[in-house]
Amino acid sequence: MIDVSITLKVPPEKRKEILQTLRAVLGPIRQERGCVSCHCYIDIEADNRIFFREEWKISEDLDTHLQFGHFGVLLGAMKLLPQEPEIRVNTVSSTAGAETPTR
Repeated sequence: MIDVSITLKVPPEKRKEILQTLRAVLGPIRQERGCVSCHCYIDIEADNRIFFREEWKISEDLDTHLQFGHFGVLLGAMKLLPQEPEIRVNTVSSTAGAETPTR
């Protein structure tokens, strides 16, 4: 699985516009081939910080999303911001739930 996280620092005057854009692309991204999940979160300690997170089954699906999918809309929104977003792409080889022992 591929985990993509984007951290945006949004000035107050751009917040409404950015949130509207993110809200508009959530559903369509979730419908793209290979998308496991797509969510948007606001930091409760710093409401100018927004986290956008996607999970993809395989890198080929993520590549298609980045080239032809709704990612272009996200890029356009990010260009409105005065500060570059932090984008992280992590490949996850295994996951475990709370039932996994901590030792």
